[in-house]
Formats: sequence, structure tokens, C-alpha cells
Amino acid sequence: MKRIPQSFFLALFVFAISSFAQTQPQQTAPVEFWKEFSSTAGGFKAALPGDRAETSKTLESPLGKIKCHTFTSWVPFASFLVSYSDLPVILAEPGQVKEFLDHMHEGEVEASQGKLLSMTEIELDGYPGREFIVGMPDSAFRMRYYLVGQRFYQIAVRTTNAAEMARSMVLMTDEFFASFKLTGRPVNKALAVDEKGKARAVKKGVISGSALKMVDAAYPEEAQAAGVSGKVQVQVTISEEGRVIEAIAISGPELLREAAVQAARAWVFKPTKLDGVPVKVQGILTFNFELK
Repeated sequence: MKRIPQSFFLALFVFAISSFAQTQPQQTAPVEFWKEFSSTAGGFKAALPGDRAETSKTLESPLGKIKCHTFTSWVPFASFLVSYSDLPVILAEPGQVKEFLDHMHEGEVEASQGKLLSMTEIELDGYPGREFIVGMPDSAFRMRYYLVGQRFYQIAVRTTNAAEMARSMVLMTDEFFASFKLTGRPVNKALAVDEKGKARAVKKGVISGSALKMVDAAYPEEAQAAGVSGKVQVQVTISEEGRVIEAIAISGPELLREAAVQAARAWVFKPTKLDGVPVKVQGILTFNFELK
């Protein structure tokens, strides 16, 4: 498995820190209610206190350019942030996904010169994520982040001091994090793979738009009996002839992954051509398992 450069973990969090630095908690009038908003492009909705600022920035990382979109808001003793970005690569192997999620917080801890207080595995609609808290001498930082296909979401709160986080901020931050919901399908790039194994992006939607045969996943009886439901993402490699030659589950409940992989292997696609030449294509299929 190809390792992810350590500097890649730092890049995304440096952006988050700089966003907070630009919008430090300000002495404004007390906020009396949450303002819910949704982002069609971002595929999410959330609630922020008061007015929000929107910024976009393109970052250079060892894996390519990353465009980050950030929404920030503040109250007298805290800053709130919701951010999303599309990664320049597909993390196809479960080990890569785990490595990415296990280490993403390290950039934040290093850049803030704080101390990691807690780290927890979480998920949202079957997509994997982490939650962590960093303590600093004059502030505290709590963040949840999720990997949804190639899209990386960050939801965070930074308080003016650790005491606020431990006291009046607990209920407020819980409400903020609970307000974050996914509203659309993950955005995934389709990649054409040449004879040398080098991948490059092709037209968005080439995977789903060229399917000639689509097979639904059979709901495993074991999962139904256990009440397990959710979405499973399967990374597929499609041959020059349009056949699925490799399928790997990269997210979702373990009890549902094998069924999704078996269904993905049965899909058939219209052959993809790049510059007039048939090519292999990589993309992601999403299977949704719902209990009746």
C-alpha cells in the first residue's frame, strides 16, 4: 500500500487554523438562535450562530492541488467552522482510508502547539470519521472530520479558553455538531488509467452515466437481523471493455461491504475512451442499504 506523505496531513489543517486566525472570537451581541444554511455544492447543511463568512482557498499538497471552501461564524467566546475540500486522489484501499483518518489530526496538534486531549472514531451515514480535542494554554479546539468519497469535511469549534469548552460550550458544541448533515451524494472524480498505470481525471459522471447494467446489492440476512444499515462505497476499476475487474469497499458498515462488492463486480459499463483510445477507468459506486 502506498503511504500518504506526512506533509499532506498538515496541509488541510493549516488551512483550518488560518481560517480561525482570520476570524478570532469577537465581542458581538449575544447570539439568540442558530441560523441553518445549506450548501448545494458542498452537499451538506449545518447551523451556525449569527452571520457567517465564506472563503475559498487553493492549497498545494504533495498529492496535488486542494481547493478548500470554508464557512466561519463566531460568538463572544468561540469561533465555529465548517469546511469541505475534494482530495486530488482516491484512497482506494481500506488501509489508506484508515491511515488518512488516523493521522489527519496530527497537523492540527503540531500547528497549534497544543496537546491532544482525546481522539475518537466516529461515522456519519456510514462514512468514517474522527473527533478530537486539542488543549492550548488560552483556548481549546474540538473538531470532527469525515471522509465521504473524495470529499473531506471538517466541522470545528475553537473557544477562547479551555474552561469555556469544559463548561458552557459543551451543550452548544454538541448542538452545532449534531446540526451537520449530508444532503447529496459524494463527489468523486473518475480516473482514466493508461498502460503505464498513471491515472488522470476524465469527465465528471463518466462512471454512473455510462452504466449499461446495474445490479442492486443483496441485503445480508445477518446485517438485517442485527439492524445494520447505511451506505457502502466501493472503489471499482473498469476495463477497456467496460467490465469491472476490481472492486474494493472503502467505507461503510463491515456487515454490508461484501454484498456491495459482489454487486459492484456485476456492473457493466460503456467502454471509456480518452483521446480516442479505450482506457481503464477508476471510480466509486455507492450502495445504500435501508431497513424496511
